[in-house]
Amino acid sequence: MNLDTDRRHLCEKQMSAHKLHVLFSPSAAGTLKQALQIMGRSDEVLCLFDNFSFGPIATDDANARTKWVEKHLGYSDDDDVAGDVVSFMAAFETLALPITAWVSKRETMTYAGFLWWLSHLGNAPVSVVELEELSITNAEGMIKFVDRAVPLLDERRQKYRARWEELKLENAPLRVIAGTDLISAELDYFDGRLLGHATYEWQKMAFIVARLLFEFMETGVYQTGDLVLGARLADLAEAGKLEWRGDLSHMRRCELRLPAAR
Repeated sequence: MNLDTDRRHLCEKQMSAHKLHVLFSPSAAGTLKQALQIMGRSDEVLCLFDNFSFGPIATDDANARTKWVEKHLGYSDDDDVAGDVVSFMAAFETLALPITAWVSKRETMTYAGFLWWLSHLGNAPVSVVELEELSITNAEGMIKFVDRAVPLLDERRQKYRARWEELKLENAPLRVIAGTDLISAELDYFDGRLLGHATYEWQKMAFIVARLLFEFMETGVYQTGDLVLGARLADLAEAGKLEWRGDLSHMRRCELRLPAAR
């Protein structure tokens, strides 16, 4: 009888340990899956692939976001973004598991994705794992955080939702991190820093982008990715702020330099 009771308690403990992990960065989601495999855990892992750090957010019109990306970033994706987001949120209706969200307030993609998701989740209980550098954490490093999630209190949840509502009303082209907060920014927000890495010698567009990404890494605040930065360099070249040769639509096939002094 005692043996049966012990087995039941062990089963209940194993079931309670089974969680639904929610992430907002594909690389971080992949790393967590590796960590869970090392631990011998069968927890569910869901990842939001849409990047809400750029593009319109006033409504949930995925078609408008896709058109914005095509127009302003020169990137076309045949995937059905709306279907992806709908499927992502639908999973929370079918998977009745304790929810743990992984987020970093030093990465715009994960922070913006977290705020968007939380605004759509309703009142389901959520625990949060907050890391400084979620995107570069390795599997071994993530293992120690798997069971260290802290419950998200109602007061904090309401503050997060209120901040997202403010960002929606502003509906700016970009969201960036200032301190520990997410703020709205114009599309030319990174132009000065990009031009600061340009020289009077020809450089690969990809090299200029990489230099600014390395600058983000040094500061520990990951503001945006190569998609936005490459698009801005192309716009700067077309506006005459940079000279260019090659294919502006491919960072590795284009070279840029500052215009010679006239």
